[in-house]
Amino acid sequence: MSDYQAMSWYPTLIAGLCRFGLQSIARVRVEGLGDLPSEGPLILAANHLSNADPPFIGGWLSPALERRPTFLAKEVLFQGPLGVLIRSLGAEPVKSGGSDIGAYRTAKGILDKGGVVAILPEGTRSFDGVMTKPKPGVSMLATRTGTPVLPVGISGTDELIAREQTLPNIGSRIILRVGRPFTLTIPGDVDRREALEAADAELMRRIAALVEPRHRGTWEPWPQD
Repeated sequence: MSDYQAMSWYPTLIAGLCRFGLQSIARVRVEGLGDLPSEGPLILAANHLSNADPPFIGGWLSPALERRPTFLAKEVLFQGPLGVLIRSLGAEPVKSGGSDIGAYRTAKGILDKGGVVAILPEGTRSFDGVMTKPKPGVSMLATRTGTPVLPVGISGTDELIAREQTLPNIGSRIILRVGRPFTLTIPGDVDRREALEAADAELMRRIAALVEPRHRGTWEPWPQD
C-alpha cells in the first residue's frame, strides 16, 4: 500500500471529522460495509448528486477499506474552502470535460501501486437528482487494468445540499449503500466501442441497484447476486 493511502493519524482524523460533521446535520444510514477488500487495487464508482458526496464516501469508506481512496475531481473544484476539503480527502485534479489521458495515467499509476481510485462516472452533479449518462473512462480503466470495481449508491445528498446552495438542509435523510466488487471484461471478438458502452451500462445499473428509486432515472437496476 502506498503511503498516501495508508490510514495514518491524519486521514483517520479527517474521516472521523467528516462522519461527525455529517451525522450532526443529517440522518445517515450506511449499508454494506462488511467484508470489503483492505488491499489490492480497486476502483470505487458512485453516483453524483451533491458536493457532499465525497465527504460521505471518504468518511465511511476510508475506515472500512483501511486506506484512503484517491478521488479524481474536476480541477475547478480545487479552489477556496471546497478545494481545501477535497484535498484533505485525498483528491487529485483532472481536466473538466471529455477524455483526459492525464487522468487515466494518474488513475493507473495509483492502481499499479495497489491503491484505491474513487471516481464519480457521471462527471458532474445531477441537475434533478436523477442518474445520468456516464462520461467515458471508467470502463476503459477497469477493463484495461483488470481492476475490480466497487459500486456505491448515494441517496439524499441532493436534498442535503442542492446545486447553487451553500447552507445544508438540516435533518435530511442520507443513505449510503455499498455493493460487492465486480470485474468488467471485454471479449476479444466484439467491437470495442460497443463493448465499452455495454460495460458503462452495467456499471450504472449496478449503482442504480444501490440508490433509492427516485434517483435511478432510466437505469434499470442490475439483478442482485
